[in-house]
Amino acid sequence: MAATFHFLLMLLAGTQAFLMVVDEGIFHRRRGLGKFERWGHVADTALFCLTLCVPAFWQPTRMAIISFIVLGFASCLLITKDEWVHAKACEPIEHWCHAMLFILHGALLIVVGMLWILEPQAWELRALPLGVFAWGIYQHFYWNIYNGRRSHQ
Repeated sequence: MAATFHFLLMLLAGTQAFLMVVDEGIFHRRRGLGKFERWGHVADTALFCLTLCVPAFWQPTRMAIISFIVLGFASCLLITKDEWVHAKACEPIEHWCHAMLFILHGALLIVVGMLWILEPQAWELRALPLGVFAWGIYQHFYWNIYNGRRSHQ
């Protein structure tokens, strides 16, 4: 049973990572990001990373599971905050990419939670927050430091 969740986790995380690179590398760079999105995307990534840190560092006790569920729900809500901006700024293909990312976000959290219950020592539970943290560092430095400095020149 745990092998199924290992496979699903890798499939979902890989697909999410691919779509994030497409969203970032094509859509965001083509249209640029305003200050709200530049900081908001970093906040999205930070909360997602914090959520993933619960199964990475704690055993699945009752309190840890509740914390994971609350943080995961908050993370799923937070990622939708830009949709008012996206409604005016994005092409239909970017909307589709965001819809897929929303689906994958929740599905990935469910699979992480199931794997955590079945196999709390799974290496993926420790690796995933590291990748998300690295992505957040990139987002912050590219959009808020490098790009922010360029747009002020």
